[in-house]
Amino acid sequence: MKKFIIFSIILLSFCESIYSQAKDSVTKYPDIQSRELQIVQQQWLNTNNAAGLAFSLVNKGSYTSLERFVSSGDYHRAQEGSSNKALKFSTQRYDRFNDKIYVRGSFSFLMNNEGERAWSDVINTYNSNPYIYGSSVKGDYQTQKFDLNLKVYSIPSGKFNFGVTVDYHVSDISRQRDPRSRSYSLDYSIIPSVTYAVSKNSRVGVDLYYRFDKEKMPGLTTVQTDPNLKYYTFTGMESAIGRIGGYRGFSRQFVSDYIGGALQYNYENKKIKLLLSAGMDAQWQETLGDKKQTPGSYNSFNYRFLSNLLIKQNNLLHNFTLSATIKDGGADEHRQNLISTRDTLTGISTETWVTIYTYKNRFVVKTSDIKASWKTYSQIASGKGFRWSAGLFGGYSHFSNIYYLPKSEIGAGKVFGGAEGSYLLFSRNEYKLEFEGLLKAGFKTDSYMLLASQNEISENILLPDFEYHKRNTAEIFGSLRYIFPMKFSKGAKLTGYAKVYGGNIFATDSNNWSSAGVAIGLLTF
Repeated sequence: MKKFIIFSIILLSFCESIYSQAKDSVTKYPDIQSRELQIVQQQWLNTNNAAGLAFSLVNKGSYTSLERFVSSGDYHRAQEGSSNKALKFSTQRYDRFNDKIYVRGSFSFLMNNEGERAWSDVINTYNSNPYIYGSSVKGDYQTQKFDLNLKVYSIPSGKFNFGVTVDYHVSDISRQRDPRSRSYSLDYSIIPSVTYAVSKNSRVGVDLYYRFDKEKMPGLTTVQTDPNLKYYTFTGMESAIGRIGGYRGFSRQFVSDYIGGALQYNYENKKIKLLLSAGMDAQWQETLGDKKQTPGSYNSFNYRFLSNLLIKQNNLLHNFTLSATIKDGGADEHRQNLISTRDTLTGISTETWVTIYTYKNRFVVKTSDIKASWKTYSQIASGKGFRWSAGLFGGYSHFSNIYYLPKSEIGAGKVFGGAEGSYLLFSRNEYKLEFEGLLKAGFKTDSYMLLASQNEISENILLPDFEYHKRNTAEIFGSLRYIFPMKFSKGAKLTGYAKVYGGNIFATDSNNWSSAGVAIGLLTF
């Protein structure tokens, strides 16, 4: 059934591409590199403000790809698997809805098989809600994800311009070994936006953000009966309870609401384009079980900043970026009693969990990520793409998790930097062969851990994670992409590509994580 669904999606996308081109007579082939440069110059795409996309348009067309990739190694955290085998289909299209409205839509479908994973049956394991759950027995996890994004924006007329973004994500993660869990996730957001022209060269923008997120595991099943099989529920750091047969009748769901917004400033002339964006959102998440049972709630404030600068210099295009994200989250822990009430008339008893005490901010999580980059593209005089690109990047990331009474804490920081680039090895008519590479290094700045007690959670999760964050790393990545023309009818000219890539992360103590993949795709007008 899964193969049939994937084949149907690919076939429909391919037929739509042929049909959309057959309506018009196409005299040239679409160029993939030219499209990539247009997207680089669409600075507002890096924000949630869809209205700003109208100020740097991308040519009408569809970009579709099918990708198969694998990764494996021993450089991973304790609650992550040791291997991944994935298949991904994605498509993206820019189009004009009518004389006044543009649209940008994207869709992707991912199937992944994660091997030898344990201690977490949830989608968001780290730096989030501490009230997760899982089994100590390693098993395979199958994940399916559907991601849909739609941006609608008007053509600029007057000082105001309007847009809206709709995001819709669903996912399904299932464990293939006893105890067998299956979690479902629904995540959608609606983001209206507007821009206002302050002058001929500058404008300001604002977007408002609402997001709803729900992850639910209705229950667990087993194929065989193991009298010693434990299931664990976590409350933060090494604080967890493992019960024999604890999976029986267990269910839980996380329900979140986010509200936020962002402000943008844009300056533009013939040679320079600058975009600044700053925003934040607040999250309120409930953790719910059966009969109003709840171990606690989780709230967070998330801040983000972006600076994007484009400079045109003859045939060179320079792109400078600076981004920062900060999370400040905390979880309240509830103490509850199960109250049983009996109706004297009917004789029916009802049970409800009642909160008798709340520990405010018993678990606190803080994260910060900063990244700066510079990249230059050498554009081809004919306007068909770029001969080479080169860039440098660097940044800093840090996190801390604290559990109070008694206090336990873990945290780590890392600086990283590297170089990336691409080069056109061959170019003749519509045929191109492109190499792309990346070198990256990461160095630990600090790492610390303080535990109130030693138990199986600290030995199997926290201590291995602490060693993971202490390691310095070096990463190498390379890809080779072949671009070629395709023609299926007189009026339908397409550009296809085939790509192979691979890389490896080398960590101290001889740990590593390797990845490789192949992809095929096509671009239409």
